Amino acid sequence: DFAKEHGGDFPILSDPEKKTAMAYGVINTAAPPERQVAQRWNFFIGPDGRILDIEKKVSVRTAGEDLVKKLEALGVPKKK
Repeated sequence: DFAKEHGGDFPILSDPEKKTAMAYGVINTAAPPERQVAQRWNFFIGPDGRILDIEKKVSVRTAGEDLVKKLEALGVPKKK
């Protein structure tokens, strides 16, 4: 629903039980359970399901621009 509301044409994962976040290693398990939140990392996953790259330093201010640059660097074609 979020993607549709904002015009996204890609899937967005809802992970209330943190299973996927734990599998990807983005949860600081050393923190108390109530403070275990996912870190803001970008995973770039190819059509074959393999991880092409991971950005661990994501700036909220430049995230959109950085995302476009990374997709271009990875050779992802622009949509028409």
